[in-house]
Amino acid sequence: MKKYQYLLHHLKQLYLTLLLLAVSFNAMALEYTPAELSQAADNWLKQELSQLSNGELLPKFVPLDDRIGIKSCTEPIDFSLSQPISQRQNTILIQCLSGDQWKLYLSVRIDEIVQAVILKQNVATGAQITADMLAFETRERRFVRGSLVSEPRQIIGAKAKRSLSMGQMMTLQDVCLVCKGDLVTISVSNNGLNVAASGIAQQDGSLGDTIELINRQSKRRVRAEVTGVDQVSVQF
Repeated sequence: MKKYQYLLHHLKQLYLTLLLLAVSFNAMALEYTPAELSQAADNWLKQELSQLSNGELLPKFVPLDDRIGIKSCTEPIDFSLSQPISQRQNTILIQCLSGDQWKLYLSVRIDEIVQAVILKQNVATGAQITADMLAFETRERRFVRGSLVSEPRQIIGAKAKRSLSMGQMMTLQDVCLVCKGDLVTISVSNNGLNVAASGIAQQDGSLGDTIELINRQSKRRVRAEVTGVDQVSVQF
């Protein structure tokens, strides 16, 4: 009987020892160098950016200073952005939320790389855009504002609203697909019935704009949405 009690006592002692070792192991802090934290932040942000744009979003970091020294944490490191992810200049907050809590800040610039339609030559105000004027190039999105032209065919036949320079990225705001005074085709849709008419544009319009026209047959004024070069649509 005493042997069994002795054995049971030792089993309890062994169990408690193993339990304490397990708790100690779980509480053991992982250590990170500044370079490792910078790389982890890089990986985290690239994952966050991977599905946010048709183009490629490239983060560029100012690495953490080595003088910060090694940081330890008993839980996974937490990452977050200080500003909306759409901001080009941003800061990643790196923090440990357990034990001796700490925070670090990593400066980052987010560049969007896109396939852009660019001009191969200078274009004067009012000049018609032709296919031989256009080319594709990889560029940083930050250099232009407005809705980028995704395909040359979107603007072939359109007219420049202002003087345009060789090498610039084209936006829909740079051209009028329909210009004031142009003869345009009006597509009229009503319950599956499609009818075409012609009209005179009374104002400039880009893709998606709603402009006023005069129907050449009825002389009535109508409002229609610009859908392409010299093309508008009316739905009832």
